[in-house]
Amino acid sequence: MLKHILFWQFSDAVTAENRAEVLKKLSDSVKNFEGKIDGLLSCEIGENTVGQDCDFVFYAVFDSLEAMQKFQNHPLHVAHKQMAAPFVKKRLAADYFSDSPQKSH
Repeated sequence: MLKHILFWQFSDAVTAENRAEVLKKLSDSVKNFEGKIDGLLSCEIGENTVGQDCDFVFYAVFDSLEAMQKFQNHPLHVAHKQMAAPFVKKRLAADYFSDSPQKSH
């Protein structure tokens, strides 16, 4: 399994007044992935409660590196990225294999 984690920092488009609405919009979009993208075993998004350098986190589990690579160009994910782009100032990604030491390249 491949675990994919994104740490996102909000842009200035996210204010105290619209923060909850933006988080709901992002969360609803991610929930739309469930059962619709081959190889995506689970995913979730949530607000960072530590409050250091990132505002929210996306966490996904894929059955393989290939599945994660296909996910990148899946229409649902592409639409999500386009919708989220105005709200994201900075993004940090991390991926790791949890069950298999073998990695496909």
